[in-house]
Amino acid sequence: MVDFINEVEEELRKDEYNRLLRRYGPYILAVIVAIVAGTGFLEYQKYAKDKAARATSASYVAASDAAAAGNVDQSIAGFMDIADKAPAGYAGLSLVRAATLKLEAGDSAEAIRLLDQAANTFETQRHAQLAQIKAAYILANDGAYSDVINRLGPLMEKDAPYEFLARELMGFAALKSGDETLAREQFGYLESIPGVPATIKERAKQNLSLMRTAAAAAEIKAPEPVAPASETPANETPNED
Repeated sequence: MVDFINEVEEELRKDEYNRLLRRYGPYILAVIVAIVAGTGFLEYQKYAKDKAARATSASYVAASDAAAAGNVDQSIAGFMDIADKAPAGYAGLSLVRAATLKLEAGDSAEAIRLLDQAANTFETQRHAQLAQIKAAYILANDGAYSDVINRLGPLMEKDAPYEFLARELMGFAALKSGDETLAREQFGYLESIPGVPATIKERAKQNLSLMRTAAAAAEIKAPEPVAPASETPANETPNED
């Protein structure tokens, strides 16, 4: 009797299982297929990215080797090809390298253009602003001080990656363009606040000292204005004798 009851219960469980399987089986199967397909897709993506990264790395090394061998045009072409195809990091770095080669070849305008492109390509602020400040240094070297001043605002913000370098360059450009007030403001800031690297602080101090010396020398050289003298005092009349 007990065996019979057990058999009945077993049959009932089977029937319930089959019923649930018929009802929910397609959904369960779909979930399993989705999991397997998703896992496979992620693994493929990882493989594809790894393969692309290896290929990009090899191309970057080849372009660098070409530059070292003196094949500048070939090297620049290689870096530009990487910039067109590679992820943001490699693309931005390749543009910076191409800009360096252009600058060494004497084409500062193209170097600045490539650095600006690199700044727009990089995804991280630190890398983007590094390209921007490199471009500003080139402009300063070319004497385009107004362009330097116009570019440096965002780089001088507090806690920006290159804040102190940007402020120093701003002070230099302002001094060269005749804006001593702005120059003194930047050099004074760098000299007085904590956290400024010692070399930058020392250069700021030296620039302020030079400005004070120049101002003192200008005062010494400039004679006091002399009022024009009349041949005859205003309250006297000429002696006609």
